[in-house]
Amino acid sequence: MLNSHILAQEFDYLEPRTIEEALSLLGTHQGKAKLIAGGTDLLVAMKMGSLSPKCVINISRIPALRFLIEDEGLRIGALTPFRELERSLLVKEKYTALYEAARAVTSVQIKNMGTIGGNLCNASPAADSAPPLIVFGGKVRLLELDRERIFPLEEFFVDNGVTVLSPKELLVEVQIPEFSGPTGSAFIKMGRVAADLAKISIGAMVVREGDLCRECRIAMGGVAKVPLRLKRTEEILRGSDFGEEVVKKAGLEASEEIQPRSRRSTAFYKKEVTKVLVRDAIHLAWKRAGE
Repeated sequence: MLNSHILAQEFDYLEPRTIEEALSLLGTHQGKAKLIAGGTDLLVAMKMGSLSPKCVINISRIPALRFLIEDEGLRIGALTPFRELERSLLVKEKYTALYEAARAVTSVQIKNMGTIGGNLCNASPAADSAPPLIVFGGKVRLLELDRERIFPLEEFFVDNGVTVLSPKELLVEVQIPEFSGPTGSAFIKMGRVAADLAKISIGAMVVREGDLCRECRIAMGGVAKVPLRLKRTEEILRGSDFGEEVVKKAGLEASEEIQPRSRRSTAFYKKEVTKVLVRDAIHLAWKRAGE
């Protein structure tokens, strides 16, 4: 293990000021370059010796990648830091699960430096932003010099640390579509200590129609190789009259639907805790939908 306080390897350092310039550099150095924004993941990996890129492209000086726009839903620039999401009244009131995920990020320093794009592209199964963005139906906009792709976020993650991004692509924004009806959401995270990655986390969103659960989406982190949407569990709640029995049934189904590994906690623990987290997150989202 390398000294975790220094960068021992040599690398080229580039600092584009536009999206076009960044894409050009990715095309030139494809497969040999790593992007850096806040650096909260990449620098740690480089200091520990698990990553040794030949080139580091710093995109933090590209203003076109930092924005928070209400436009038939919500558009979030890839460079938007968690602190900005936490301080947004719009996010807090309308996209509560995302606000709670931003608030749950370890420390103020990390919130100020860590970006939404970097959190997603790092592709950790425990990424705080992934569950709420998945339940909101989030999509990512990916750019190359000669093409653009819009990808559902739940299909963006391929494996632990792996996404659909090609070496020449840049994630430029996250798009959350508009939703209708009385909607509530919640995010719950459990970690070993306050300033830690999630052992297990959950995002939930429901749309109410009287006592009927018209729509429901649930996604969890830390329970599979990728952030996982629980579609079988959703079907139990969707179209059902809301009540303790159906919520309990959903929790049991969720504990069978997840694919946990014994990482930061045992697989058995995660299955048992999932039953409780599903209950708590759904109840909280349901209550907020009624408000």
